[in-house]
Amino acid sequence: MHYFLLALIVAIGALNILVLFGRIIPGPTVFDRLVGVSLIGTNTIILFLLLGAVWERLDMVVNVALAYAVVGFITLLVLAKYFEGKSEEDAES
Repeated sequence: MHYFLLALIVAIGALNILVLFGRIIPGPTVFDRLVGVSLIGTNTIILFLLLGAVWERLDMVVNVALAYAVVGFITLLVLAKYFEGKSEEDAES
């Protein structure tokens, strides 16, 4: 079972590197990049939970994952609002 979880951790890490960074770097708009960063945060939460299962300390890791999810969500909202205001100002000038 541990080998299966470790294989999942490696697969999700490879997904972050190959697919999501491929979406973030050439993203045509800032909002595409924000979606890519949000997906990396979601995959990081999944990695936390899988590592907690491997270490058999899932109770401790769930608290860290929840805190990371809340901070990531609030950060995404703040950045989206900030860049939305910037794009409106650029369009008016």
